[in-house]
Amino acid sequence: MPGVHVAPFPTAYRYGWSEEQATEFALQELDYLFATITAPEEVAAFVVEPVLGEGGYVPGNTQFFAGLRERADRHGILLVMDEIQTGFGRTGQHFGVKPDVITFAKGIASGFPLSGIAASEELMSQAWPGSQGGTYGANAVSCAAAVATIDVIAEEQLVDNAAQHGAQLLAGAKDRAVDGIGDVRGLGLMVGIEFTASDGSPDTARAQAAQQEAARRGLLLLTCGAHMNVVRMIPPLVVTKEEIDEGLSIWSEVLATV
Repeated sequence: MPGVHVAPFPTAYRYGWSEEQATEFALQELDYLFATITAPEEVAAFVVEPVLGEGGYVPGNTQFFAGLRERADRHGILLVMDEIQTGFGRTGQHFGVKPDVITFAKGIASGFPLSGIAASEELMSQAWPGSQGGTYGANAVSCAAAVATIDVIAEEQLVDNAAQHGAQLLAGAKDRAVDGIGDVRGLGLMVGIEFTASDGSPDTARAQAAQQEAARRGLLLLTCGAHMNVVRMIPPLVVTKEEIDEGLSIWSEVLATV
């Protein structure tokens, strides 16, 4: 897409660095992009996921988002958080940075078609009436489903549930790591398991085999990442301790097979 430029995300495992080193690199490369590709006064917005979704389930961190917020404020750039996969309690609450715009969909209406944009009235009032729309817009039934969903998330404390059982899932997945798993990472109920060959290259075939074997055993997982070598675990917000344990038990059987 013309006018769009991509800066690195602090993917520590990919670079073979600590998270701090990867974060410093990502912010330095953003500044270099300003110096070489597009001047900051020509940039309308940063668009970023708190945790990369299709990019491999890579969590951001407080230092990185603080750096984005500082640069956005300094140059008059909007900070847009893409929360399509991460939103509505999936990861808990993190980073302490307030974005200018949040985009959301999917989980907001528990499966009913709905998406949205959240921003301040001051910012939204600058758009022309009718200039924002799409094929996933609102209808009365979807809006009612969204209101009910938000009520349930609050009443049943599902943000806390995601944080608690997400930590359980991440710890369990790390404990079960075997040779050929290069990295296990995640935040809340978003956990990614990256398969790598002995030379460090992506092992797409084994990741795909693990995903398919898990499905045969009743555990539905997906793959992601640039090379589709990351198996992602993304249980529902209402998941229980017992269900996490059951899923991890099946995952152990999978790893013993593939």
